[in-house]
Amino acid sequence: MAITVKTFIVSNDKLTIDVDLEVGAGQLFTGVTLWTEATYKSPTTGVDLSSLLAGATNTETFTITAADVGVSTFEGIYIAEITSDDPLAVIVATAPLAKYYAVMATLLANVDLSCLSCNTNFQNALLLDLYVEAMRQALILGRFQDAITYLQRINLYTSTSCDSCDNIDPVVSSAGSIVSVGVIDCILTS
Repeated sequence: MAITVKTFIVSNDKLTIDVDLEVGAGQLFTGVTLWTEATYKSPTTGVDLSSLLAGATNTETFTITAADVGVSTFEGIYIAEITSDDPLAVIVATAPLAKYYAVMATLLANVDLSCLSCNTNFQNALLLDLYVEAMRQALILGRFQDAITYLQRINLYTSTSCDSCDNIDPVVSSAGSIVSVGVIDCILTS
């Protein structure tokens, strides 16, 4: 039976990655190696987290802390290779996206509806959304190198075009309406 990854996700506070794994009956997990987008697949830079494995059953549930990896918080893409005693391996990835959604929400909150074609906040929000969605889909499809490329573009874009996006106050457009961002049915989804 192949390795099943039930959970591999960064927590909301970005301090842990929760992991829940299963492999065929009678098999055990033998290794977990974690990379960032900057160190992906470099044999010398992967962090060996095999010590987090209990090694007692065919299921494993554990938490990777930021301290385990030597970072203050989990930012960017984290990619893990998980191996078992059968010659099976799986590679999975996770990335916290809330920061980018907050920047998009701020940009959208400041769109001037009177002139969409000349509004940089609108254009920046569209471009950022395009890259974030492309990165998210690349991660889902297992195209990790593509996801890393998109993240590099997102980081370049947000650091050069949007230095103060976290501190932009909503504006009243010249069309006389306030643009706001809300939650649908009181549920935020990722």
